[in-house]
Amino acid sequence: MRWYRRSCDTVRKAVVTVGLIGAAVTLQACAIDPQSLLTTPAQLQQRTPFTAVAPQQAWINAPGVVMVMQRGLRGESEQRVALDNRTTVPGENLLILRAQDLGGRAARLNFEALLRRIGGAPAPFATVRAGDLTADEDEIGPYFWTEQRFGDDVVCVLGLRRVTSSQRLLPGNATVMDIVLRNCVQGSAQDALAPLFSGSITAPPVTGAVLGETRVLSPLAAPMVR
Repeated sequence: MRWYRRSCDTVRKAVVTVGLIGAAVTLQACAIDPQSLLTTPAQLQQRTPFTAVAPQQAWINAPGVVMVMQRGLRGESEQRVALDNRTTVPGENLLILRAQDLGGRAARLNFEALLRRIGGAPAPFATVRAGDLTADEDEIGPYFWTEQRFGDDVVCVLGLRRVTSSQRLLPGNATVMDIVLRNCVQGSAQDALAPLFSGSITAPPVTGAVLGETRVLSPLAAPMVR
């Protein structure tokens, strides 16, 4: 009986010791990088660098592609596609593409949320508001845009739209891809908007690889303002 009591005491001490060691290990692990669990989406975006990829890997078949940069973020991926710029307007011509999985949620474009995610509207559209945008439509639904003119023959456009995985194959497991275009050209607003049109979005990439059938849906909802 005494042997049994001594054995039970030994076992209890061992359990307590193991528990303390486990707690210490857990605290040590937490101390390694506590900030990693507290990183906000904005902080993650600041800390995640872009990597250059071949122009053939662009998610969009836009005319005048010069360079493509890409990065993965928490729950979404981003490409920035630099476009040819033959004007003297400050800033870069570019497409910003954000692909994410929204599951079964409604595919409505939130204008202000999208601009926050990309760090604000590109110059010269820093002060643009949802009410400044004109709504138009092509074969795959609506897009939204505004323009600024410089001199007699230069026009800059800010355009945006959302496409879904029902309309074209999207990167990874994404169900929607938001597209923001800033483009300054010598010509018309329609010339400047060309990278945003359905022909650029649903066509195969410049490699010629077939991404899949384009399935045209009914028009998407207008951008939300919160």
